[in-house]
Amino acid sequence: MRGISIVAAAMAIMGIALDVVGPASAQSGPGYGGPTAEGAPPPRRSARRPTQIQVTPDRQLVRLCEDWLAVENRPSGTVIVPQMRCRWGYR
Repeated sequence: MRGISIVAAAMAIMGIALDVVGPASAQSGPGYGGPTAEGAPPPRRSARRPTQIQVTPDRQLVRLCEDWLAVENRPSGTVIVPQMRCRWGYR
């Protein structure tokens, strides 16, 4: 019973302290979305095409892949699973 009265007293003190401080409000400065002070929307940025970079290697490299089926022993039994190994090579 004594613990409940201590908690109630602490909550009352915190309530009074928060009432003295005042309610919290969000702060927003200029330029944080919404219309400006004149009511006009902010100016749009001009659309710019992204820079295109074309990369051409000296030699034409391709991926050379080998694939096969392998037998694996699992707790549920023996299963066949696909395997693949790739490397870079020239055409």
